[in-house]
Amino acid sequence: MDLKQIRAFVAVFEGGSINSAAANLRVAQPSLSLQIKNLEESVGVKLFERHARGVHPTAAGERFYDDCRRILGDVENAAQNMREFASGVSGALDVGLIPTVTKGVLAEVLPAYMEALPNVDVRVVEAYSGSLTSWVMSGELDFALVTEPPRHDGLEMRVLSTEPLAMISGRKTGLIHLEPVQLQRMPPVKLVLPSSQHSLRAIIERYIKLGDIKVERIIEIDGLFGSLEFIRHSDFSAILPVTTIVRDLDQGDVIVNPLEDMQTTFEYFLVHQTQRPLSAAARELVTRLEEALRHTAEAWADVLRKTPLAAE
Repeated sequence: MDLKQIRAFVAVFEGGSINSAAANLRVAQPSLSLQIKNLEESVGVKLFERHARGVHPTAAGERFYDDCRRILGDVENAAQNMREFASGVSGALDVGLIPTVTKGVLAEVLPAYMEALPNVDVRVVEAYSGSLTSWVMSGELDFALVTEPPRHDGLEMRVLSTEPLAMISGRKTGLIHLEPVQLQRMPPVKLVLPSSQHSLRAIIERYIKLGDIKVERIIEIDGLFGSLEFIRHSDFSAILPVTTIVRDLDQGDVIVNPLEDMQTTFEYFLVHQTQRPLSAAARELVTRLEEALRHTAEAWADVLRKTPLAAE
């Protein structure tokens, strides 16, 4: 058994067929089939069941995949460490962020990061979680910060930060800034919702269907900056993570209300390929983003402690 066979096995497992794995690895299909056959003989068990539509892993194959994924990750990590040791922290970094993160903390984090690592070229892509996760899986992005990513073989994920949701409203609504509200007791609201691509949409719709949020009218705006600008000039509201607005609390152009009866939290996930461990440059940026998100949650908690209306 060698690394070439292990890479072949992982490619077939994740691709679901010999043909697709051969195309991804740019090798001939007979050669790949022979590698799998030799690997099965080497480990002494059958790893795949063959069928007309491709292959399906056996119980042994399922178990073996987890071990192979760790092996390839360790090999790539060792190689990455040596590259960084030889050249220092440099190279290109492709990062995916959901709009909440770009609006909330990116401007705070990125200038200092670029100054600290002048030899790293950064490309930031803003999109919704589903698109960003797909681009991580395809290798177009080194990592992404998303919400509720789909489970997928070969994808590593962990919760980076958790924070509450708040109601953001235009001044025409007549609500009192920073006064806690109970959605169940509020009259019907005019609500701005993101598109169905955004996981936040599903969270809010569950509350609407349960009758916990009564709605007078809904408008769908598929963009965070556009939503906030519309809210500033209207009597509509939105339910958003506190990162979106906590740094703008004192500007006076919107009203922010803590939600007493909406206990759902908003989770940010870090996702990257298991076989592509984060580089030193990526790890540094992740650490800075994680710290900024934690400071946001702490700042919101501090606001609530210092606000008499919120403390009552």
